[in-house]
Amino acid sequence: MISGYDSVVIARSPAGAGIRAMLDGVHARWPGMLVGRSEAEMAGIGPLLPWRQARGGVPAEAGELYVARDARMKKDWDEFGYDLGDDGEGPFAVLYGPSPRPTTAIRFEQEPGEDQGFRFDPYEAVLVTAGLSLVTIVTPDEEGSFSHDLRNRLIRALGRRVRH
Repeated sequence: MISGYDSVVIARSPAGAGIRAMLDGVHARWPGMLVGRSEAEMAGIGPLLPWRQARGGVPAEAGELYVARDARMKKDWDEFGYDLGDDGEGPFAVLYGPSPRPTTAIRFEQEPGEDQGFRFDPYEAVLVTAGLSLVTIVTPDEEGSFSHDLRNRLIRALGRRVRH
């Protein structure tokens, strides 16, 4: 079942160490966390591994990571997709790799620099993405506190200097 909400973050490359750090934080909350490193593993072709085993196999440059709290959540994921469980939590995925384009058009909806107190009108810009990674996190929903927490964890972890 396809469901879930995609959020895209543009970060410095390689992104793997930051993603590993983010998942370490989730693991503290979900000690039985299971991770699949490809769609094939999610489809049952190969095992989902406990985080302690999967952690060392997180690719530095590009990868797909599918995360469930435990075997029960994985089973529910197969049946209900990214839906939130009764506890307000659900499975999620992180997909990442080098930006496939050297530039991309963006639109600033808020002042990107220091606010000088002047009226701001949104405007178009070009972001040079060469040497950057595109990171997509697929969460159960857009607005919920669980999904919001996951996105914030990812952004914080990618914004830190993390040892590889």
